[in-house]
Amino acid sequence: MEYLSRLVKPVVITALLMCSAGAYSQFLSAEEAVSIALQNNYSIRLSRLDEKILENNLNKGYAGFLPVVDATATQNNSITNSRQEYLSGQVNERDKAKASSLNAGVGLDWTIFNGFRMFAGYDILKRQLEAGRIETRLEVENAVSNVLNLYYQLVELRQKVRMLEASVQLGRARAEIADDKLSIGAGSRLELLQARVDMNADISELLNLNDQITETTINLNLLLGRNADVAFSVEDTIVLVSPPDLTALRLSMQQNNAGLQLNRKNLEIASLNLREIRGRYYPELGVNAGYNFNKQESESGFIKSGRSDGFNYGLTARLPILNGLNNNRDQQNAKIRIESANLAYESFLAELDATLLSTYSIYMNKLKNIEMERQNLETALTNFDIANERYRLGELSGIEIREAQQNLLEAQDRVITLVYQARILEVEMLRLSGNIIPAE
Repeated sequence: MEYLSRLVKPVVITALLMCSAGAYSQFLSAEEAVSIALQNNYSIRLSRLDEKILENNLNKGYAGFLPVVDATATQNNSITNSRQEYLSGQVNERDKAKASSLNAGVGLDWTIFNGFRMFAGYDILKRQLEAGRIETRLEVENAVSNVLNLYYQLVELRQKVRMLEASVQLGRARAEIADDKLSIGAGSRLELLQARVDMNADISELLNLNDQITETTINLNLLLGRNADVAFSVEDTIVLVSPPDLTALRLSMQQNNAGLQLNRKNLEIASLNLREIRGRYYPELGVNAGYNFNKQESESGFIKSGRSDGFNYGLTARLPILNGLNNNRDQQNAKIRIESANLAYESFLAELDATLLSTYSIYMNKLKNIEMERQNLETALTNFDIANERYRLGELSGIEIREAQQNLLEAQDRVITLVYQARILEVEMLRLSGNIIPAE
């Protein structure tokens, strides 16, 4: 069991830490990674800004409930030369005569009834805001899922690093034994060279793993919305949760899945669009009121100056009769969009259910496979311990001890990989069931 304890021993030095020139590596838990992503992830922040635009759009004025008030002012000036000759023989002539006019007013237009279209429009704005919030939630869920996938990939890679570090140590011990045997004439140079080749192969694989760790760490930092060179350590092992109940998962999915909720909102919006189009057949009623002020001055003509001001008000009624049958066409298209949205909802639900069933089935098989591979690991460990002792006694060749070591490495690698894959399937089931976002 000594070798197994070395396999789970924490890594002291990895390529990531060497690249950071000995910088202090702070521990980061999976929960902390998710919390940081919820605050800093760029996709989430952009989606929240889009949501704020929809919040601003949800107001009575944008839906058409409120009146429109405009203030206008116009000032005109002119300089003219004029000559007027009358039948009586009188002639009036004026050069560079100045004239000016000022017109100002305030007007109000208010549609007080338009076939309930303003109510439908306001309801559409509400549904659009609700859909925007669901889209933000989808971004959050995808970000959390991606963060957890990369986080547990780091845990998997670092477990494999620890496994290979132990293998390199064993390879170094094997090379020393082969060198000692050669020095006393009990071994061969071929055996020593083979031991070094095997050890170098493990070192090469260890370097490749460290490269993967560096790349995964950078990608995770980007998802967390922070500098790519931030160094951190992660959990030592992946802990699987108890197998969930499939019936409870499906019920939660039907109620909480964000994609399914978004499809429902799209169906509601399509129905409200039909309601808005039907409102076009009703008459429209509006009121208008205003105040106008007018002032004129002229150095030529019959009127030297004038001024007028006053209020005006009125009522406007409009009844649509025919607009090229466009309303009928729009209504038929709106009905088709409702049918399309309903089909999209049913299709998404069927695909979602199939994905959940497939994910759950694969997950349960992974658990069985993990149990079997853990038993294989115990067998491979026992076999290696025996082979290692026989090798030290000179009863086993270097090739045979390497084969036993390789079998142990492969067994350990399979267990680590399967546990990682099972954890990712757990994350996916949480996402599908709408429960991946941590409770506040």
